[in-house]
Amino acid sequence: MSSVSRGRGTTTAIQVLSTIVLATGLTVAPQALTPGHPASAADVSCTTYSVSTYVFEPATSSNAASKRVLHKYMEWGPKSPDTDLLDTLYTASLPMTSKVFTGGGNGIIYEATGGGQVKSYKDNTATGGSLLTPVKTYSFNWSSAKQILANGHWILVIASDGTMDVYKQSSPDSGDGTITKVMDGAKSSVTSAIADADDAWMINSAVQWLKDGTIQQAAVTSLPPGPANLPPGPGIRLEAATSIATGVDAAQAWAPGPNAISTQSVTSDPDTTGQIRSFTTGPWTSADSDVRSGILGDVMADAGPCLTDPDQDTVPYFGTPPVADTDVPTAQESSDTAPSTPSNTITGRFTLGSGQPASGLTVMVTASDVDTGSDTATGGTEPLLGKATTASDGAWTLTLPSTLPANVKQAMDDNGGALNLNATTTATTSSGVQVLGADTLTAVPEQSKTALAAGTDASARAAEAINDNHTVPLIPDTVDDTAAKEPTADQEKQTFAAQTKADPQATGEMTPMWQSDHSTLAASYNPYLVGGKDISAETVTPHASGSCDTVKYKQTSKIKYTVVGEAHANWDSKASFDYDDTMNSAIDTAVNSNGDWKLGGSMQISSETGVSTGYPNKGSYYAHQYQVPIEYNKYKKQRICSGTVRATWYTIEPGRYKVPSGGSVGKIGKDVSAKDGSGNYGRAPKSYHAKVDNGTYFQLTRKKSAKFGNAVNFMGVGLGVTTGYDTNHKQKIIAGTRRNATHLIWGKNGPVHDKPGVFYSN
Repeated sequence: MSSVSRGRGTTTAIQVLSTIVLATGLTVAPQALTPGHPASAADVSCTTYSVSTYVFEPATSSNAASKRVLHKYMEWGPKSPDTDLLDTLYTASLPMTSKVFTGGGNGIIYEATGGGQVKSYKDNTATGGSLLTPVKTYSFNWSSAKQILANGHWILVIASDGTMDVYKQSSPDSGDGTITKVMDGAKSSVTSAIADADDAWMINSAVQWLKDGTIQQAAVTSLPPGPANLPPGPGIRLEAATSIATGVDAAQAWAPGPNAISTQSVTSDPDTTGQIRSFTTGPWTSADSDVRSGILGDVMADAGPCLTDPDQDTVPYFGTPPVADTDVPTAQESSDTAPSTPSNTITGRFTLGSGQPASGLTVMVTASDVDTGSDTATGGTEPLLGKATTASDGAWTLTLPSTLPANVKQAMDDNGGALNLNATTTATTSSGVQVLGADTLTAVPEQSKTALAAGTDASARAAEAINDNHTVPLIPDTVDDTAAKEPTADQEKQTFAAQTKADPQATGEMTPMWQSDHSTLAASYNPYLVGGKDISAETVTPHASGSCDTVKYKQTSKIKYTVVGEAHANWDSKASFDYDDTMNSAIDTAVNSNGDWKLGGSMQISSETGVSTGYPNKGSYYAHQYQVPIEYNKYKKQRICSGTVRATWYTIEPGRYKVPSGGSVGKIGKDVSAKDGSGNYGRAPKSYHAKVDNGTYFQLTRKKSAKFGNAVNFMGVGLGVTTGYDTNHKQKIIAGTRRNATHLIWGKNGPVHDKPGVFYSN
């Protein structure tokens, strides 16, 4: 059976218990391997087509008292072209100092603790139980072992110097038997090679190991019992090594069963690292070159004695086979084709930090897309489109000019008829603290009407762009150039945004409202603490209105690849994501007026790109995000009234689609197949379920996508993105033609015919 441990340490001196030694060329005739599982089994009689596979994920802390997560997957059809690594969604935690290895095809998992014990567990998840059900604790100290390998009966404990102790488990099926040492300190060229390997594992009557891209194997044979006065005997022998494969691009490997090997490769790119591939042996042949990516940690399989291919008409599942849904409706897209409604009226609302209305404030509305002069020493002025005053409930309303300034009209036309606006206000609290209200919103003025014929892509984009009526709290305005200093490379690595970007697993939609670009903010962070006092509920006095300008200075511009969508294709299907000809995404903005960054509204980016990008017909078992290059800007902004600076703040704002020199027009992002599969389907509300009939397709071409949180990291700040679907921006799935199962999908946020955001696949 396959099992793996990757601990480091030195072996301790131990007493020799047997005169039987492990040595190349030993002349004692080998006997059959101790029964437990046969060395191999004919495929015709085999029923194993999925194998429990465990990932002991990397530590997330340097604290020795912290935990690591053991995550269970199922490797489905390891030898077939339809190989998949199903996420069972079962996890457990173990000490960071422990070593973990599987016990040989019976759902037995062992933990070698740092405190000098060995614990056995039973995996009962297939019947709804615990991943780690305690079975027995043994008094063995294997904490310094370099490799621990097991096939059920035999457990090989190999030290870093190549010496090997051999133990025998009397009850491998239950993990509660007697573990007896039968060989002590044996050493040969084979055990030394295993100790020096990048990875090693055991499968039935063989030990296999990976070193510098080469996989080798040594057969395991039993030796006859020693003399009666030298218990306990018998021992084993590792035969001479033979080569299985060379030139293997992998950091580690494992055998899910006989004549099958899976590998994991690691790169510096979080979007491609942890890639799983599957192979068959004899001869070495690729079964699936892209099973899944984003899997990091120590991988080990609870390998079976044999493998066969699954029935092609069986949808992959974990545990009990799913009962077919008989009343699932066929997926249909919404018939809502209502055009956008251009309007010159925009609205919003400002509150105190406590949520109470902030009345009597003067709100200045400026056109944010006009950038002229911002890269000069004197800065550029954002065109003022009007002023409003907040009512008793904090709400404000403004009617835009019937004729926009020429530069504003040009910016709007360049953005597909959507006009991005900044609404700002300033005030002073009762204790004298300056506060700022900053909102970013998008309008579609009546001047856009001629370009927005009903049913056109321009109409669809503009309809999704309108996002007025925001409610925004005032925040302290205490920042200066020192507090807003850009982070160093080391500081940025410590931020939530950078750590999320470096994580090979997409972390969902939870982008924090408040972020530091120098570190990770504490969970108790309170932006309203000024001088040790919480000013969130203090009354505010508006600044006197007058002749004021909003002047902005561009400080930094960078092109960053940004998630704009994803598509999913699980069993017997193909996925496509299209992002053609134009931008059509709303991207978060951020404002810094107190030393940290607060996400605010969003800006609609709808400019022409002139390129078709995305990915077509990928799968089966494929689900990835997609990224496009967008330029982001950091601005310093000031409210200047009659020559006096009334307020200073900093913003992060998206610019335009821009391909870097030598860069890609778009690229594949992180693997998100963890959102697919029968387990997730069963957890979704039944009203979200739908089916795609064999040989047909379904696509989203209307409404907004779900918000892709942490879609980009710009200088240590994570921003979210929402994409509007239309005929040029869509998620699509094509169902295959296998006979005996229905292809099922479900919406993330609702039924697939009514604002699902994205849809997933089973």
